Amino acid sequence: MSASALVQVRIDPALKERASTVLENMGLTVSDAVRILLTRVANEGALPFDFAVDPATHDAWFRAKVREALEDPRPGIDADEVEALFARRRAAAVGNASGPARDGQAPRAPRGGRPRLAHARKSKT
Repeated sequence: MSASALVQVRIDPALKERASTVLENMGLTVSDAVRILLTRVANEGALPFDFAVDPATHDAWFRAKVREALEDPRPGIDADEVEALFARRRAAAVGNASGPARDGQAPRAPRGGRPRLAHARKSKT
């Protein structure tokens, strides 16, 4: 690190001591913990998830969203249609990332083949 900025925080001395002890047992300093936190905030654009939401609250929200999706009255999308859509998007993304195709060939999909979509409904044909 060629340059550094100083961050000062007012905090209860007992809290700092307790946190320092826990972090020391993990092989970290308070500065390390603050650096990790700020790095995640900068990279993710938000507080780390487990800081922001109580796990029980998130679980209840997630279960409600799954239930809502399962009860969705809209017609399902055929799995072949979904795979074709993703293949087109993947080809476009690979083409954009690698520039024009060589020798007139279409861009190739990444290794590993096409994704399997367990939630998509198979066609009845």
